[in-house]
Amino acid sequence: MNRSMSKKRMQIMVTCAMLIAIQIVLVRFCSIQTPALRLSFGFLPLAMAGILFGPGYGCAVAALADFLGATLFPIGGAFWPGVTIVTACSGLIYGLVLHEKAGADWSQRKRVFRIVLAVAIVDIFVHIGLGTLNLAIMLDKGFLVLLPGRILKNLVMIPIESACIAAMHMMLVQPMTRRGMVPGLR
Repeated sequence: MNRSMSKKRMQIMVTCAMLIAIQIVLVRFCSIQTPALRLSFGFLPLAMAGILFGPGYGCAVAALADFLGATLFPIGGAFWPGVTIVTACSGLIYGLVLHEKAGADWSQRKRVFRIVLAVAIVDIFVHIGLGTLNLAIMLDKGFLVLLPGRILKNLVMIPIESACIAAMHMMLVQPMTRRGMVPGLR
């Protein structure tokens, strides 16, 4: 492996480690949480990993952040692998839908559409569907009992999360990419 490839991989690893740390802080220390609902900005580092490096890195950052956060700073009980799977699915979807290949030039309209699409898929299918199923098993409560509150919360969060990811993209990802600060993108 040549020196520039090694440097690029190191930059990606350091960036992913930083995103994992940010996600842990946002979810474990800067969130509002009940046993069945959590409000946080923990989706931003996961979306950033997916946008910058694609679905594999998005999934890995999400899974590692959840595992490390649950292990080092347990809130509300022991580590539950189902929650890690839900979080990993979120990172995977952000990467699949939002990652722009090097040289791709998406219009602003296309980018906003894809952001809303990614957030809707994550909130509806992953959080409402898979997340509620995991909570029902973990808390030993009925799926249908947990569902109404989770539907309401996630539907309200779709425009909020979409706006936050769009703002993050405009204020961080685009300038970083233009300046060559993101390994592999330009």
